[in-house]
Amino acid sequence: MLVLLASAAFIPDVALAQAPQPAPRPASAQSGTQIPAADFVNRAAVSNMLEIQSSQLAQQKAQNDRVREFAHSMVQDHTAAGDKLKSAAQGVPGATVPTSLDQPHQQMVQTLQSASGPGFDRDYIQMQVTAHQDAVNLFDQYAQNGDNQQLKQFAQQTLPTLREHLQSVERILNSLPPAQIGAAPGNGGQQPQQTAQNQAGQGPSRIVVQQPVPTVRVDQASPQVTVQQPQPNVTVRQPQPEILVRQPQPTVTVDIPQPEIVVRMPQPDVKVAMAQPQVQVNQPQPQVQVVQPQQQPQVQIQPAQPQVQVQQAQPQVQVQGADNQPIVRYERAEPRVVVNQPQGQPNVRIERQGEGQQANTPQQAQQQAAARPADTPAASQTTGALPTAQALTASRVSGMNLYNTQGNALGDVERVVQGSDGRQYIVVGAGGFLGIGEKHVAIPVDRVAVRGDRLITQGLTEDQIRALPSFDRNDRSFRQLEGNQPVQVSVLR
Repeated sequence: MLVLLASAAFIPDVALAQAPQPAPRPASAQSGTQIPAADFVNRAAVSNMLEIQSSQLAQQKAQNDRVREFAHSMVQDHTAAGDKLKSAAQGVPGATVPTSLDQPHQQMVQTLQSASGPGFDRDYIQMQVTAHQDAVNLFDQYAQNGDNQQLKQFAQQTLPTLREHLQSVERILNSLPPAQIGAAPGNGGQQPQQTAQNQAGQGPSRIVVQQPVPTVRVDQASPQVTVQQPQPNVTVRQPQPEILVRQPQPTVTVDIPQPEIVVRMPQPDVKVAMAQPQVQVNQPQPQVQVVQPQQQPQVQIQPAQPQVQVQQAQPQVQVQGADNQPIVRYERAEPRVVVNQPQGQPNVRIERQGEGQQANTPQQAQQQAAARPADTPAASQTTGALPTAQALTASRVSGMNLYNTQGNALGDVERVVQGSDGRQYIVVGAGGFLGIGEKHVAIPVDRVAVRGDRLITQGLTEDQIRALPSFDRNDRSFRQLEGNQPVQVSVLR
């Protein structure tokens, strides 16, 4: 009994290595009350800075390779998370992102700075476990009950990463060697020994008990991780491709020169009918006087000059021309048509559903924009039918069913409205059962076409209808059309 009492009196006090204690959790993190947006931003920013600053210390002082790798990933992930938090907190009333740690968390970093060796690794990992547990609780509660939609979305997106960090740091904590209890500085980390011997000058009644250092051995078996990955079921549904060939308006150039008029005048046929001239000669009888002179008579004969008259008639010239007007013949060459058409194969563009439609080059984009009509219904491009515009009444369009090009019913038209931009829209009720849970969306009229008693649109599915923004019936920028007002809808024959 004396030996036991003496041993109890002389067992040295054991000093446990204490890890830095985290700041006390606010009451709102432990209860189910709603966390204000400003409080969430402040606490999330402080927790993020604590994990970054402590991990920066671990990158410099940690001795375990896994601890250093974990610290490196913490600096990268939480730096990115801090930037996303600042972006999400913009515009939130009263929310201010702090730029420095508060006093309790600053004290934790200072305590971690004074640690070294294997003790630093365990203190850092223990701090990360506690900090990530608090962060997971904070983000989980705000993701469910937050009062700001933008911050709730940030919390929901960041929560899986925080849980992954918590699992990783817990595995590292279990893999670290056990802490050395009672290691005294300056003694090489060994437990001080006490020998049972009689000290000189202390008397024979003093009892000293030698307490050997306990040996703690933990054999951590290698974990067996079995991951069974079934074959992935990949389903690729490729809709029928739509090949759209747009032929721009051809340019026909017709050059018509000035006509050349040629009048061919044949030589005239001139006929001259010349009659024989009538010649008359009037010769009077000569006067003969015989004077018988005494002498030999001198006979003098004075012949008179005959008077000759030639009467020549004027020639009758008859020009026999054609009976009719001159024949005018018009010779015209055939017009020469020049068609300037680009060489090579036409450009075939494949437009996938849900993807942006982009032209190959800026020049092609300009040509397509100039050749494409402003408001061409999508249904006419798919079916190849030639749409014709027709004015229907709003009462007839209301109540019609809307289908896509695959024949799936998307909803029924409840009303026709006109926006402030002058465009007409149909309000479609989609989803729900017996009118319960329906979602109302507005679709421009120029995106649909009518065929029979159906409205047809291209490319829209039930999921895409649900993804459209809901139509607010109280929105005064839309005006409901009366029953007899016209609605311009393309009709497919």
